[in-house]
Amino acid sequence: MKGSFLLSRHQNNLFKHPHFGHTITDDCYGHQLHPLSLHGPVIHVIADIIKVHPDAEAKGSMHHHFFVMIKQIISIKGSDPSIVNLEKEHFVAVRYGDHLGIPKPIQGLEAGQSIELQGEYIDENHVYITPDNREGEPCIHFTHRPVGFVIYHGEEYE
Repeated sequence: MKGSFLLSRHQNNLFKHPHFGHTITDDCYGHQLHPLSLHGPVIHVIADIIKVHPDAEAKGSMHHHFFVMIKQIISIKGSDPSIVNLEKEHFVAVRYGDHLGIPKPIQGLEAGQSIELQGEYIDENHVYITPDNREGEPCIHFTHRPVGFVIYHGEEYE
């Protein structure tokens, strides 16, 4: 798979943090030491779901994969909101069903619905290609503890 090692691919474009090494954020958060971290800023958004892929298994865990259009940036920690292109679709990956992701699948994910998310933001210059994100759209991942959460139809998943 093309570009599976984010940090080695982009080390010339990354910030140098004294504790965490190369990152794509300008702030230090403990989540960057977590093995699932891609060393990005943490973003909290409200978005509209525009396309839902069938659930996918990756490295022994299940994931929801879907695309959203961000309507509102509630907060971003570790970067300026200007890195978020509100005109582009954003790929979202939500891990579930194991001790690292949310405990259970999100019921009824469908296009046209609103969703609130918090996770690690990977901009289009640092994202890597996956089977469900072949165009390399910006990505919100790590949408589970200890960084993120999902609120869908009034139910919070973390």
